[in-house]
Amino acid sequence: MMLKEKDVQKQQGSLSHTELSQSREKKQSLRVLAIFFHPSTAVTAMGGAERRFVRTLQFICKRKNIEFTVLESSPSLLTNTDITCQKHTLSTNFHGKGWLSTYLGWILWTVKASVRGISLARRSRPNAIFVPNNTLPNLTSGYFISLTLRLPLYVVTHHIDAPPVKAFGEQKTSIYQCYRSIRYSRSIALAKTFAYHVTLSFLNKAKGIITVSNFTASTLRMNNVSKPKIIVSGNAVDFESITNATDDVSKIYDGIFVGRIAKEKGIFDLLEVWREIAKVRKRAKLLLAGSGLELQQIREEITKTGLKDKALLHGPCTDQELYKLLSSSRVFIFPSLFEGWGIAVAEALACGLPVVAYDIPALREIFGSCKSVFLVPARNSESMASTVLDILGISEKDRCELGRFSKEYAKQFSWQKIAEKDLEILPDY
Repeated sequence: MMLKEKDVQKQQGSLSHTELSQSREKKQSLRVLAIFFHPSTAVTAMGGAERRFVRTLQFICKRKNIEFTVLESSPSLLTNTDITCQKHTLSTNFHGKGWLSTYLGWILWTVKASVRGISLARRSRPNAIFVPNNTLPNLTSGYFISLTLRLPLYVVTHHIDAPPVKAFGEQKTSIYQCYRSIRYSRSIALAKTFAYHVTLSFLNKAKGIITVSNFTASTLRMNNVSKPKIIVSGNAVDFESITNATDDVSKIYDGIFVGRIAKEKGIFDLLEVWREIAKVRKRAKLLLAGSGLELQQIREEITKTGLKDKALLHGPCTDQELYKLLSSSRVFIFPSLFEGWGIAVAEALACGLPVVAYDIPALREIFGSCKSVFLVPARNSESMASTVLDILGISEKDRCELGRFSKEYAKQFSWQKIAEKDLEILPDY
């Protein structure tokens, strides 16, 4: 009788231990609600921030103990992927043109996403709110949901518009003055300056921040964001896909730019650069691949500067098309003034192109040691034109050597490594 009682007690103890283990496993399961706003293709094609989230999510969602629910703006960037997560798409149904209508559409989406996000969170019961891009629609709705439901907020910060002093000079270190100096109107410069300060305010309230470079991390610290909450992760490229897509592509263009058609990307500087190049190489052709609200202004500027047959515009395209366009060019030109990492540069390197870019902190940090990346003084179009001409004038053998340097350097960037690093900041993981 005593033995039977002991056996029962032993079984009860064993059962209790099993339940405890199951409870611990349940606690270790991480549920995340991600707010994924991305602008329409009229504003920009799939940018670096969007590309980063899609690529890292492909690896993260393969983990058995992680459940992601994504509230995304339409059209979805996750539809034709192998990502296994709960996907919800939200449209603004707001139509219009120009900056004002764009901002109003973003505000409308933010309000709708905040309400819908709370509803989704109450159903999915997440441990955390995740914002994969530090744009205001993402941050505002993410912060509102986290505040309402008392959940920790984690943000990926791609870049903060910290003006490089060498580019703008000591007398123009205020962000408003920098926006004005690159041709933005007073109203747009004020709106962007307001967004800049509100962004910093929200980031101060986040539980954890993932930055893509040490430069972005130091910019946040200089703006009083607490150092312990920041980790530096990085960015990457899909090197294998790029290699498969770019076999046996003939050279058509002498230069190429890929990115948002916007003033902070140095797009007007680029036309000045190409005008100087065209004086020396009469048949040289430049391809501008991307979209943006300044697209019409660029068209007018191309005509005005006599570059109509020498600077060609190409709208948004798929990844495979983009890689082929890059591979069909001889040099990648990137006069951007505000960058947090530079995925476009890494993709150009993976396609075997030499790169000429403005010498700004983030690009110097990530690509400064690459032998085929040539950094020139920011906002110095003469220096950039001269460097591009030097590259276009080299022999085929030397061009192949630069291409080899580019591809070797790009091989180090892995999305899987970035995804694993990102997970370190999330709770109980």
